[in-house]
Amino acid sequence: MDDASTEPWGRDLAFVIPVREPAFWNSAGISSLMTEVLSFLSNDKYSFTFVPLEHDRSYQQQYFEFGDLEDWPFYGPEKVLMFSGGLDSLAGAVETARSGERLVLVSHRPVSTADSRQRRLFSELRKEFPDQIIHIPVWINKAEELGRREPTQRTRSFLYSALGTVVAESLRAGGVRFFENGIVSLNLPVADEVLRARASRTTHPVALHLLEDLCSAVTARDFAVDNPYLFKTKMDVATILSTHKAAHLIPHTCSCAHSMFKRKTQGHCGRCSQCIDRRFAITAAGLLAYDSEADYVSDVFVGPRKEGPEKNMAVDYARHGIELWRRSESELATLFNAELTRAVRYEPKRSEAAERLISMHKRHGEVVTQVLQQKIVEHAPKLVEGTIDDTSLLALVIGKKHLEYRGQLAPESKQYEQLGTAKSQTGMRSTFLVPPQNAASASLEEIIKSVLAKIGVSAPRRMKRRGRLGKRDTVIFAAILSELKGSQYCEFLHKHGIKPKWSDSGPATYPSGYQRGDPWRKKIQDEKTRARERMERCTDSDLANALITYLPDQFDSISPLLYSRDSRLASKTSFAPNTHKN
Repeated sequence: MDDASTEPWGRDLAFVIPVREPAFWNSAGISSLMTEVLSFLSNDKYSFTFVPLEHDRSYQQQYFEFGDLEDWPFYGPEKVLMFSGGLDSLAGAVETARSGERLVLVSHRPVSTADSRQRRLFSELRKEFPDQIIHIPVWINKAEELGRREPTQRTRSFLYSALGTVVAESLRAGGVRFFENGIVSLNLPVADEVLRARASRTTHPVALHLLEDLCSAVTARDFAVDNPYLFKTKMDVATILSTHKAAHLIPHTCSCAHSMFKRKTQGHCGRCSQCIDRRFAITAAGLLAYDSEADYVSDVFVGPRKEGPEKNMAVDYARHGIELWRRSESELATLFNAELTRAVRYEPKRSEAAERLISMHKRHGEVVTQVLQQKIVEHAPKLVEGTIDDTSLLALVIGKKHLEYRGQLAPESKQYEQLGTAKSQTGMRSTFLVPPQNAASASLEEIIKSVLAKIGVSAPRRMKRRGRLGKRDTVIFAAILSELKGSQYCEFLHKHGIKPKWSDSGPATYPSGYQRGDPWRKKIQDEKTRARERMERCTDSDLANALITYLPDQFDSISPLLYSRDSRLASKTSFAPNTHKN
């Protein structure tokens, strides 16, 4: 454990790997690119040492033996497609195949259940596109003991890219293509506790750019790693399947995050974020006929949830979606400025790309809100009666107790008023007014208002205008965020053209002032203290805007420190202290 790490569980991972060409892998260009992309994906620290391979085991490796087959129909495709067997990769494969291209699908087979689903899905795809598609599955998995101890998969896109690159290089393809909707790719924080290492970046635009640099360096040629679905929501993806007459393939897909240790007869747990997102999208696209409830261990909307992550994910997903729907585009641009700026850093038209990303998130928010309303209408009688499980997504969104309806009915409905009581699962009784034959429609508006109120969503607020930070404060704040001290702090300011503002004559630069000692060092420290106080009054969005304006080349390295500036102390003290260290 590193006491100075951003996250208290940050790991230092050192790998010693035998290879045939250690000089190549140990070169600064390759090892630094590997370290950079893996660190971005996981927030862990990596180091690699490559040593000569003593025992060649190539005879054990039967994958990728394609030979020289330049006249083969699948030789030289535009890109190989990473095929997970989920909705997004299926939609990408179908859309590409409909355009007439030949497809080379590369899959990672982690467990037998995922493998069987992928094979069934590929078999169905081949029926749709005979002689147009091949599948190259690669079996790589963790030992069961390690899998149970370490279930995170934040670096899986590194593995996928490696597998795809080997296949692409064998076939002389132009690169590797992921199909992943933009909501998952950007993975905006749904709650304050889902930041940094807690948030997946597997197909984040920066991750794919770094992977492209690495793959190009390894193959010694231009090599693309891209994601055409960056600006699409999950519902957009589901709609693509419907548009291309491939909705009947949905039952063969699997979106669940819990691929390990699950039942063979059911592909989805119904409780993870991916299951939630899938069910919302398919509901909004009107494709529920192709996504059987029987394939879910627990119903996404009304199934029980355990205390902790399962409950938190349900509430946070709903709250985040409604926030995206209720807030204006300008509010979203301000609220998620740092994330959006990082995401469009390598786009040729950054402003246009940022606007498209905001529009995509607005569409996603609308889907979440409308599906919630639809499900509330569908289950309104049970919600009013209090017979829905208190731990379910709908019950959690509304509140742990069943809804009490005490609103005034419309004048034309008063003739149906009657007094009734309902008993909740907790045994509490409450009074409500309902029309006997249509309780759901009479109380729907109040239920929806209650949902929005209980999850803390208010009407969009007018944003206050704040003065923009200047270059001087931006550079000083960047130095403070980077925790530079003494001569390093002074050199940083000097490098970026920041000069002292002494009240009397004094050294012309910060480094020269620091070298002279007191009273100049004290003046520098006092100024730094005042600057820190000013910085604490600035929002992360203001700081991100200033960084991208005045320090664009250092935005990627400094911007991750924004969210940690107020939480470092808390993150170190909110956990039980270590009893020992290795």
